[in-house]
Amino acid sequence: MRHLFTISLVAFFALFTAADAHAQQPAKAGTTRIDVIDFHTDHRCKTCLTIEGLTKEVLNSTFAPQMKSGAITFRLVNVDDKANATIAEDFGAYGTALFLHVHKNGKAEKIDLTEWAFMKAGDAAAFKAELTKRIQALL
Repeated sequence: MRHLFTISLVAFFALFTAADAHAQQPAKAGTTRIDVIDFHTDHRCKTCLTIEGLTKEVLNSTFAPQMKSGAITFRLVNVDDKANATIAEDFGAYGTALFLHVHKNGKAEKIDLTEWAFMKAGDAAAFKAELTKRIQALL
């Protein structure tokens, strides 16, 4: 019985440590980190997929150095997955949503781009140009 308790305890701490390693750390004072979070449901429409694709294009081309350094991150979150319930509730995302979660000077700000993204998704050039401008203004 004691052996089973020890194994369970080790497994618990291993799981806890692994989960903690993936947690986003707050930006230090004087630095900026932008987490781009694209929320979606199990069933995705063409526009939702377009928003994801265009967002990734901007991040991987224009902001490749910032992505590599971790100054900008991208996260795709399925709100239908119960494991994501906390983050979905925190952002008020119950379906497709696009957010910039800006960490600057020790403070965090959530910028909801959902309505804008749906309006611009049909014009790839405009979407990419404006998203680039918005992110550059925050860095």
